[in-house]
Amino acid sequence: MAQTNVHDSHPAKESREAKRKVMFVSVGHSPRADLIETMLSSLDLSIEALEIGALDRLSIEEIDQFRPRPGEPGIVTRLRDGGDIVLSKPRIAERMAGIVAGFHPHEFDLVVILSTGIFREFESTCPTVNAQRAMESTIISLASQGEAIGIIQPLEQQVAELDIPALGLFRVTATHAHDGDRGSLARALVDLAECDIIVLNSVSFTEADQQMVAKASGKPVVLARRIVAGAIRLLLSQAQAATLPDVHAEFSERLMRLTPREKQVLSLVAEGLSNKAVARQLGISPKTVEIHRANVMSKMEVTSVGALIRLVVSAGFF
Repeated sequence: MAQTNVHDSHPAKESREAKRKVMFVSVGHSPRADLIETMLSSLDLSIEALEIGALDRLSIEEIDQFRPRPGEPGIVTRLRDGGDIVLSKPRIAERMAGIVAGFHPHEFDLVVILSTGIFREFESTCPTVNAQRAMESTIISLASQGEAIGIIQPLEQQVAELDIPALGLFRVTATHAHDGDRGSLARALVDLAECDIIVLNSVSFTEADQQMVAKASGKPVVLARRIVAGAIRLLLSQAQAATLPDVHAEFSERLMRLTPREKQVLSLVAEGLSNKAVARQLGISPKTVEIHRANVMSKMEVTSVGALIRLVVSAGFF
């Protein structure tokens, strides 16, 4: 599959710091410069962004083979011509997993699985942000504080397919709306009238969607793109936290205590990864991860992963 250079963020910084090579893996066609450049613009990092789309180089006939069969869960994605298509979630996820497994160890500074709705682990030898796992951790953290959570999915069928077992203990309502469609977003808000916080649970939702929903509902709105951007920032930033924009002062002070490696461990632990999975991505031993993890918990002054995630979310970093 072709790799596409999407965007060099902050090129003026090149002389001061080496660019971090980040590979974005999307469900549909690449490039998705509209999505990626929006996320990168919020990061004060020097990044060379590359992309692979799971549908790249496939013929129309081959793409049709990925349409959902009866009873198969679906996921919506964007084609090169700008149109949307619904694909078989398990079969396109398997194709994406094969792409990620083919990367060489440390080939990229970071791999980003640029899709919510892919409920699986990705075997990766590079540090990896899994958008779905990051969103799950955020939603569970918010719900565990007693808030009633409203989740907006892109497709109606995805409402029934929402599969986050831990949410069964909390007050969660799911509905659907299409990104950029003010009418369907307005209708979704009727379903979520009793919710305290609204989650736009797809990277296809834009800042404009977030602003519209926030203004119409008067409630906090969590945007998937911001969650993914926050995870990228945590994994790649070598700067002191005090130099990073929009970070809560108390969280910033604690984050300054962490080494660059501990920041990476913090982000991956916040996604819910096991010590073994973190070790595989960072190329270190599980025992070393355990030591870093203990240091993170101590320096961030928390006693559980749930408390760590809540701290990260409340600081606006995810």
